[in-house]
Parts: sequence; C-alpha cells; structure tokens
Amino acid sequence: MKDCHIHLSSLVASVDPPEVFIEKAASAGIDGGTLMSLPPSSYREDSRRSQHWRDRLEYILEYTSHTPGFHPFFWIDPTEPDAFEQISSAASAGIWGYKCICNRYAPEACLKQFAAMAETGLPIHFHTGILFDHYASSKFTRPGAYECLLEVPNIRFALAHVGNPWVDEYVLLYAKFQAAMRNAPGVRRLRMFIDLTPGVTRLRRHDMFRMLLLSGYANPCSDIIWGTDCLFNSYDVNKTAFWLDFDKKLIGKVAEESKANPGFYPQLPDDLWRKITEENLLAFYGKQP
Repeated sequence: MKDCHIHLSSLVASVDPPEVFIEKAASAGIDGGTLMSLPPSSYREDSRRSQHWRDRLEYILEYTSHTPGFHPFFWIDPTEPDAFEQISSAASAGIWGYKCICNRYAPEACLKQFAAMAETGLPIHFHTGILFDHYASSKFTRPGAYECLLEVPNIRFALAHVGNPWVDEYVLLYAKFQAAMRNAPGVRRLRMFIDLTPGVTRLRRHDMFRMLLLSGYANPCSDIIWGTDCLFNSYDVNKTAFWLDFDKKLIGKVAEESKANPGFYPQLPDDLWRKITEENLLAFYGKQP
C-alpha cells in the first residue's frame, strides 16, 4: 500500500536514516508513496537546517535515492522571486512533483507559476482546509479558492485533507472540474485527485466517504489517494495502522450501502480499496493512464 502524504518536519531535529524509515513503513504495511521536502522558511523557520531551496532539493533527492518506492516532492513557495528557476531546476533534477501550501497568498495570484509546474508534466500537491499555522490563512485554503485552477492548462493536482471542514464544497469543486472538462472537451484538460489524509476526523469521516462516493455528483473512484500526514523524521507505525484499518472499514460500509441500493446510489468497484491505496497514486504521479 502507498502513503501519498509524508513530510519532513522542520520542528523535529532528528531524521531516521532511510533504512530505518523503510523498515518502519513496511511494518505498517506501506511499501511506497510520497516524501515531501523540508518547507521553505516563509512557511516555517528551521534553525537546524539550511532552507535555501537548492539545499532542500538536494536533501530530498539524496534521501529518496535510498528509499525505493518512495518518491521526492519539492515544497515550493511560488511567491519567491526565483520561483520559476526553482520549478525548472527541480524538474530537471528528477523531482516527482511539487508541494504547495497557499497560507499567505491566494492561489489565483500564482497561476503563472502553477502553469509552469504543469508544463513540466509533474503533479502539484496542495493543502486544503483549516491549517494549524500562525497566519489568517483560511481564505486561501478553503476548496473554493482552487476553482481558479480551471485556467491552468494540463494541470494534474491533488487537494489534501478533503478541505476539512468544507467537505461539501470540496466534493462540489471536484464535480465542477469534471463538468468543465465535459463542457469544453479538449480545452479544459486537467485532473484533480482527492487526498484522504486526515483532516477530516473520525467523527465525520463516515459522512465524508458517503458524500464522496454516494452523492452522484461525479465518480471519483479513480481519483482518490490515501495518506497519513506522518513524518519521515520518525514514521508513526501506530497512526498509519489505525487509519488504514479505520478507513478500510468505513469504505467497506459505504460499499455495502451502495450494493444494497442499486439504482439509487452509484455502484462502487469491487477493487476500490486497492485503487485508493495503490493504483490511483501511480496515476497521480503520471505513471499510468
């Protein structure tokens, strides 16, 4: 199974060696996924490590050269003056995708930078939902703020955390992107992926899955990916095992509800859990149709 959302924390001094990380992930049943670089200093300062973009890029590439199956994403602040250089340099260096958290700027203000990322053919992993930072950031991180990505040709992106607490808005945004492609075939070419990473708490998570899978607004089954928000500083085996078990059971309940109501609810594929935890992440990376 794959974990699409693993960070390097700027708040934790130590980092497990790659072989220790691999061992911990494997003990939780995870054999691949995304490792995200240290954030830029504009997001959070790290007094222990250099946060110059070249050093952050070099570190994540070196680390993931020893973690087969786990791939590097480069965290970029698109408002920095040399953002376009960072985008092209990261792509040339072998990064698998970009990470962005729009906590101080509107996504709409950075469409040229996002277009440059899309032109590399690599995906972008965004944060959506309330962010526990130290800025008044929610106006930039609620799902509706990302409707502007309709203007970015050929973009492939994920919105993390299902926009918690704006789940309905998030699902409707996904449906809007699907409708835009149907309404303008060959013109609106994009793909949004749904990152289930908590986010949405255990109290509301069943409702979230029902909204995603049974609402009928769109069929997202090939566009859902699964993650933890764990750190590769020290991968949390217990947290990962808990959410794997919790989410698998909830998705199973929703699938049973779907099968019990044919013609009323969309019918879900039998291999949905495998798609969510394996196949769909490869599509997000651009490694299969």
